[in-house]
Amino acid sequence: MYDHPINNKEPFYSFHVFLFPFEWQYEKVNKTATLEEKTALKGIISSMDRAGGQWERRSSWLKPTTTAQYNEANYFYDFVRPVLYDSGAPDSLQAHYYHKMPGQINLEYVITLPSGESFRLEVDDMTLSLYSTGVGVLSFHLYNRLQSQSSPNDILKINQFGRRLYPPFLTTPLEDIGKQSFFESTDWLKGLEGPQQAGELPKKIALEANGKSWITETYAAYQQQPSLEQTPGLVHQLLPKILTATVTLTPVLDDRMFVLSWYGNKTLARKLQADYLSSEWWYKMIFVDVSSPSCKNKTMFSNQLQEHTYHRWTNNKVFFGLSRYSFVSVSENFDKNYFSRILVTHFQTLYFKMVLLCLIQKACLLRFSAEVTWISQMVSNDRLLARKVSSLYKQYLRFVNKIYFREVTAQEQGIELYSLLQDRMHLNAHVKDLEGEVSELHNYVSMLDEEKRNDKLDILTYIGAFFVVPSFIVTYLSLDGNIDIGGNPNQLIWIGGISMGSAVLAFLIIRASKIWRLVFLVLLGVLMLYITFFYALML
Repeated sequence: MYDHPINNKEPFYSFHVFLFPFEWQYEKVNKTATLEEKTALKGIISSMDRAGGQWERRSSWLKPTTTAQYNEANYFYDFVRPVLYDSGAPDSLQAHYYHKMPGQINLEYVITLPSGESFRLEVDDMTLSLYSTGVGVLSFHLYNRLQSQSSPNDILKINQFGRRLYPPFLTTPLEDIGKQSFFESTDWLKGLEGPQQAGELPKKIALEANGKSWITETYAAYQQQPSLEQTPGLVHQLLPKILTATVTLTPVLDDRMFVLSWYGNKTLARKLQADYLSSEWWYKMIFVDVSSPSCKNKTMFSNQLQEHTYHRWTNNKVFFGLSRYSFVSVSENFDKNYFSRILVTHFQTLYFKMVLLCLIQKACLLRFSAEVTWISQMVSNDRLLARKVSSLYKQYLRFVNKIYFREVTAQEQGIELYSLLQDRMHLNAHVKDLEGEVSELHNYVSMLDEEKRNDKLDILTYIGAFFVVPSFIVTYLSLDGNIDIGGNPNQLIWIGGISMGSAVLAFLIIRASKIWRLVFLVLLGVLMLYITFFYALML
């Protein structure tokens, strides 16, 4: 069998990146604030600068200083690079931070299961990217260097349990189904034990420095009535306190992080080459399962493997699998296989950036959809409505032009993988839906503005109706020399009455229905004829 630890002397057995995409906005924000004001990067950068210490904003790779940096940046189109690399400029789309620890400290990501089994992964890097659209991604880059945790089943456990930030569910008392007590249970501790016993949640995840506990997530916050809005403990403890006090973070992918993972196993790669479209292990690797595949229908099982596998290199024993929450690969051992070494390099650089971009796109879509929903609930006469919609529309246009791309590289395999990843996340369909939502909202506000302008024009029309016709009458009679303002008061009374009557008729013509409008128009015409041909001759 191929399920035992790999027996060789390679420097590492697998590489894992866990990515936590989130939405963010300032904790204390005025209700009148627009989306741009709620997500302005300037305040974030200021907070991170004041925090100092362990998070550092590094210079951009737009001017690469190493061959690895050059290869990565050159892989992407030039118009894509600004969203992947922090320029450091005030108008940068993002602020990208790296976690820094003293050189003598060995930092490990330790996953402990309820059974007591544990996995120790070397932390290569931890990064934080914050974007001006109100989204961000925190990522953990990890090496698996221990032979004792290098079996195929170990890799499944690392991916499954290492990505869990908080419980996917809390156990309910199944023995009380059909009873009112089922809906009234408040046994939070038992509820937390359920997902752990079901193999969905580790006992704890810890960051250890030189073997000593530094940050630990035990999910203790869920042992009593939890909040749906609380930030995952591991994230909350890792980020600077000044940042978590300034902004609110909301997860994008539910209770788990996105998994980017490469695994080298020559025996397994050969096994998959023969039957990967029917392999339960490969299915579990793609969909991050452990105990058994989450699909029990043979037809659906086969179809999903076909749709979620990138088939280009399978004859070379290289396998890629992509789902909406994973990008995984299996190839031969790292030690003597040149292709595997290149593949790992790509996972550390190119594919990480590709996944990062897609997660940012997805987070932006959800962020904008939530803003559309919130703005749609505002009353139509709210004076801030147009301002908020204008800000949303501006952010949406920035997203479409600077963040969302149909293609990011000219390299053939990169085009195919990026397209497959976007399809698995349904990004293209979501962008079209969002475009419709934003356009409808923008059109709605434009219609309200048009109505307001029409109301103002109506006022001017009514004013004109009261003064234009009487002014014409007075002007006509004055030019004819028939009005003597000082000498004949009775004449002025008649002229005033006729003018007022014509003004009322003009107003009624504007306000009346179609039938009555014709009646009032005839009356006004008769009055004007009377004044022009008869009344003027009588004066």
